[in-house]
Amino acid sequence: MLGRDLTSRDLAAMPSAAALLEQEWAPCRDGCPVHADVRRYLQFIAQGQWREAIDVIRERLALACVCGRVCHHPCEANCRRKDVDAAVAIRELKRFVAEHQGAAGATVQKPARQDKARVAIVGGGPAGLAAALELARKGYRPTIFEKLPVAGGIPATAVPAYRMPREVVQIDVDWIKAHGVEIITGVQIGKDRTLAQLLSQDFAAVLVATGMTLSRSLPLAGADHPGVFKVMEFLNAMTFGPTPAVGKDVLVIGGGNVAMDAARTAVRLGADRVRAICLENEQEMPAWQWERDEANEEGVSFIHRRGPVEITIRGGAIVGVKARKVTRVFDEAKRFSPTYDDADVIDVPCDTVIFAIGQMADTSFTAGSPVQLDERGRLRFDAKTQQTNVPNIFACGEIVTPPGSVVEACQSGRRAAEAIDQYLTRGQIALDETLPAKIGTIPAATAEKVLKVERHPVPFEPAAARRANFQPIDRTLDMAAVLAEARRCMSCGSGAEVLVDKCAACLTCLRVCPFGIPVVTDVARIASDKCQSCGICIAECPAKAIVSKGCQTGDIAGCTAKLLARAAGRKIIAYIGGFAASDRQWQGHGGEIPGVGAIYLHSTSRLSVSDILHALEAGADGVIVGCLPAGHDRYPEVAHRTRLRVEQAQQLLKDIGLAADRVVLADLGDGSDAAVRQALTAAGGRIAASITG
Repeated sequence: MLGRDLTSRDLAAMPSAAALLEQEWAPCRDGCPVHADVRRYLQFIAQGQWREAIDVIRERLALACVCGRVCHHPCEANCRRKDVDAAVAIRELKRFVAEHQGAAGATVQKPARQDKARVAIVGGGPAGLAAALELARKGYRPTIFEKLPVAGGIPATAVPAYRMPREVVQIDVDWIKAHGVEIITGVQIGKDRTLAQLLSQDFAAVLVATGMTLSRSLPLAGADHPGVFKVMEFLNAMTFGPTPAVGKDVLVIGGGNVAMDAARTAVRLGADRVRAICLENEQEMPAWQWERDEANEEGVSFIHRRGPVEITIRGGAIVGVKARKVTRVFDEAKRFSPTYDDADVIDVPCDTVIFAIGQMADTSFTAGSPVQLDERGRLRFDAKTQQTNVPNIFACGEIVTPPGSVVEACQSGRRAAEAIDQYLTRGQIALDETLPAKIGTIPAATAEKVLKVERHPVPFEPAAARRANFQPIDRTLDMAAVLAEARRCMSCGSGAEVLVDKCAACLTCLRVCPFGIPVVTDVARIASDKCQSCGICIAECPAKAIVSKGCQTGDIAGCTAKLLARAAGRKIIAYIGGFAASDRQWQGHGGEIPGVGAIYLHSTSRLSVSDILHALEAGADGVIVGCLPAGHDRYPEVAHRTRLRVEQAQQLLKDIGLAADRVVLADLGDGSDAAVRQALTAAGGRIAASITG
């Protein structure tokens, strides 16, 4: 054997100036609030490189497991694949990798010494955890003070278990703690300790990340009845007890995502009828469409354009809610400004009411401190520096930002950590938030030529089964589906770049490009929004004037040299293309066949004649080129181009008096385990025969 096969792990480690050519981000990365390198981790997932993938995810996203379950996935909304067939299921791929690897399966990235200042963080939710992680990575010693018995914030305490199993949150918390983050639970700042005391206890800075943990309500008649719940208290009780006692006819007031959580929880608690009443119509409702659809599947119905005015109580029991017609929710400037028709009032029967009209901040942490609140009762805060009116007391997350998602809270925490670092090291804060330009949408003519591959749906439990318990409502994709789904990524932004000082305008790139993308005038130019990163032009350019922005220059030759350097006995290199294959992990193939070492490529499209011959020059006894048949590779014409290159390499060997069968083309068939093994075994046998003959 030649030793461990080489994959993208080795490719990524090879130094190159090609990475400097990336001047634009793929829209998925641009759309992600933490700007995770989506394309890069999907490439690792596509090859079954789970640890490498989770390490890339966690470079910028502290709560990978949580976001794998509940993120609103703006990366998918921006995925260019949606203009071909359907967006890549990025969140589901993140979920698989994060939970598959667990806390121990992701690299802990912290400095050898964490001897910088101590920083106190008030609140152990997503923003606080993300900030603590970044500070620990920078060499600080962060301590989180959390008033509840567990860290994790709303995902750990209020998001229903059917959406967010508590053990999943704990994976993220445990991994963050492994970086030297101290978490002290059961301590309420403003009551057990004050902000001023923290600063006097050797903390150089304090970060407030308390979020919005209190429920908003309405001053309606009857709102103080025991059968009326505030949504955060209601959902927290599902975690810490006692379980709320709801009746058989529940009315949830509100139309947001938290309202959907409350309604679906009431269904699972045994209510016969659950309805949500809201000011908005179907198009205006703030809840995500999929939340509304899933709630509706479970039996929740909606009453639109109605606002409650009174909770009706008879004989000590709730019997209904009076609700007036809403004539408008937003004014001409799209600001929230509801108007009503008081002459149109209906009675909505119910025996339980849950207020889910929004959350607000608990500002009790300011007690005994110089931190100021503004005229609206919110924390005074400089958005440019993350500072409060006290220079070394900072704030992040929903205590100072609009209500948002977990991933947005993580980005706010990351930003605050950078601000604290600048303040403590330089005494001033200048946060640079400039971003690269993003690649435009894929032109329709180009999209039409891209191989169509159906998106793998997430397996959902039937609605009747979901109603009966708090088990997860959906299942994680299996490994085969994960590999196939990751291979749907079009690697946007990793395409070809012309080195204009080398280009001879010979038209070769235009002639070989299966998408017809290059434009040749005085030199060739390749538009990044059109290029599909196949690399055919790179392999065919006679002047070597085209490089890849995503793949390292010389990566194939470099990996070949590394593999041969540790080989013993017969040395056969197998270059295997296969991101289009769908039913197994690539690692292991080739290495299971004596004398054959495999280098895995997303496609053989970029494998040039010189790459093949270089392997022989470097000491290989033979070369196998494993290619998927026409129509199965992700790029058009790859099978044809690969065959021509192999034939050219064989002819060159003949011309210098060597056996042509030192280079063999292997048809990988359907890409299954058996087909790959059979193809490589047969090809290896041909090479062995040519050597001994």
